[in-house]
Amino acid sequence: MSPPSSAYKPLTQPLRIDAVGPDGRKRPIQAFPKVGGFKGVPFARGLKAFEVHFPYFLKKRRGSDLLAPDLGTSLHVLLEVEDEQQRAEIVRRVVHEEIPGTFGKYLDSIHAFDVTVHREARTVDVSVVLTPHGAGTVSWRFELHFPPEEEGARRAVERPRPSPQAMNDPRAAELIQLARHYYPAGYPVWEDDDEEPVLAYQRTPEYQRWHELRRKTWEDWKQWDDFLEGLHSALPGHDIQDVTYPSKDGCSRVCLYLREPSPDGERIVTRVVGAVCILAPLYLVYTTTTLVGSDKKRTQPRLSFEPSGEARPYADTLTRHIEQVFGYRPFPLELADVPLPDLRVESLYEPPTLLGALFASRDTLANLP
Repeated sequence: MSPPSSAYKPLTQPLRIDAVGPDGRKRPIQAFPKVGGFKGVPFARGLKAFEVHFPYFLKKRRGSDLLAPDLGTSLHVLLEVEDEQQRAEIVRRVVHEEIPGTFGKYLDSIHAFDVTVHREARTVDVSVVLTPHGAGTVSWRFELHFPPEEEGARRAVERPRPSPQAMNDPRAAELIQLARHYYPAGYPVWEDDDEEPVLAYQRTPEYQRWHELRRKTWEDWKQWDDFLEGLHSALPGHDIQDVTYPSKDGCSRVCLYLREPSPDGERIVTRVVGAVCILAPLYLVYTTTTLVGSDKKRTQPRLSFEPSGEARPYADTLTRHIEQVFGYRPFPLELADVPLPDLRVESLYEPPTLLGALFASRDTLANLP
């Protein structure tokens, strides 16, 4: 049986942190974004904000937040692992990788990070000495309490993972480079300061390129107008609507509705959708299916990238018209889940991927009027 408490010291000498911001420079701790919303804690900025946020970061379970999956540490695992060598490695990783990876641009060095684990009380005592950039050395001590997770508690949704072949596909490298042209790197959501008239990532040249392209394609994209006109001519009498989100997604979309009634008053609504990327010569054709009850309640839409049955000929017509008007090629779906971990994609509330950056998230693609 392991002892009730164990102590770990991952540093024998100061750890110099070389991480920098997107512009290649360190950030003074005075620029640390405001922190508020913690119970009993007023809004704070700079070093005070960092002092508030740092224990919260250490306590947060790494990967539990879809919006910021890396915002947190592995310290909670210390209460579940019995092997002393594994525990020491967890603490080493937190100090050498997880803290610098999140806060490195605000820190010059960590001098000490001592941890005492009390398994029975499910607490971790932390003593830290560090030098923020632009400030003197500070020392803090605090206790982190990790209550056991409730049975059936909501865990992070498992995201699809790309295959090794997709990650090594030269097309993936080409599309990643293109995404970096339009989406800035190094501006995590948690650093947004809503008191700024324009958020930091929105002042980058990448965002400006994206925003200008989205504006132009919304206000005056003759090819898109010609495409819609040709589609209405090819499919007269059908309900066809432009369902583009004008300020968010990386694509413009058109939707054709198929409604199939049933004797009990329910009806099946199938949407055949053409999504044309505005950043690259790529397109998607897919379907969503929803069951609408007699009481107007509807099921969650089911998304499919392989149109079949009654929807198939309409999908073929969409595909043919997209290729005739734009000359685009189908988006390689095997690359859909290639991650873009450090990019800020404004429309996404999940870790960005090639599909999300070039088109939209699966939820956005599925949820249509």
